Amino acid sequence: MRCDDVALALSEAADGSVTLARPVQRHVDRCLRCQAEQVQYRKVMRAMRSLRSQQIEPAPDLLIEILAAVSAEAGRGPLRSILDRHRVAYVAAATAATAAGAIVIAARTRRPASA
Repeated sequence: MRCDDVALALSEAADGSVTLARPVQRHVDRCLRCQAEQVQYRKVMRAMRSLRSQQIEPAPDLLIEILAAVSAEAGRGPLRSILDRHRVAYVAAATAATAAGAIVIAARTRRPASA
């Protein structure tokens, strides 16, 4: 089994809802690279869980900056995205956590005040 074959299983099992298949777990037990990746996924999940209780005030121009960064990355071509595919999962998780925080803030600020 190769590290590339294990990468998807590691991301799916990061939150603990899915257990790794026996061959995948054996590979991870022996492979330092995959063990490090598993640790990174767990760190991302812990960080996302901690964001549930935090209120984050997004900058007014955050959306513009995100769209500019996405446009810049899109211009780099498909080879770059293939090389960075493991980082995509980390960035996507962080972006999802930020978006979730912004949605929570927006929902809280739009609630009418109790009389």
